[in-house]
Amino acid sequence: MPDSTFISWVHGASMQAEYPNRLTSVRPTGPFVRIEGSAGQNTWVHFPVATPAVVDGTSMRVGAALVSFRTRPHASVHEIVVYDGESRIAEHEGLNLHGDHLDARFNVPGNPEAQRGINIAIGIMFDDDAPNVRAMQIEIIGVGVEFLG
Repeated sequence: MPDSTFISWVHGASMQAEYPNRLTSVRPTGPFVRIEGSAGQNTWVHFPVATPAVVDGTSMRVGAALVSFRTRPHASVHEIVVYDGESRIAEHEGLNLHGDHLDARFNVPGNPEAQRGINIAIGIMFDDDAPNVRAMQIEIIGVGVEFLG
């Protein structure tokens, strides 16, 4: 059992899109980042999270990725991947998440020690039969990492 838990969050406005040409709009706002997709497209959005590898002489372990988001009916989150530097340490595939997920938690198996900086990659998709662009919106409020000491 860990002695302590440390959670580091980044606001949705810190998002970086992997294929921005697959999006029609990215608008950072006070409460979230609003993403509008192109019909029938998918892409990855990335959130680098400040990573305390050692706290008070204790190596920190990665416990979970935390994601607060909501989607409109024709947009979905289909994958959450956690990287430590260039190493993939967790992958949650085939999710097909729609609607409000304001407290979503994605465990990192084995709780590996943090090494080089955590990046949370979120795979998003947009339906090809959406009635309008608004129906393909995703709002990401924040992304965090739970570190265990």
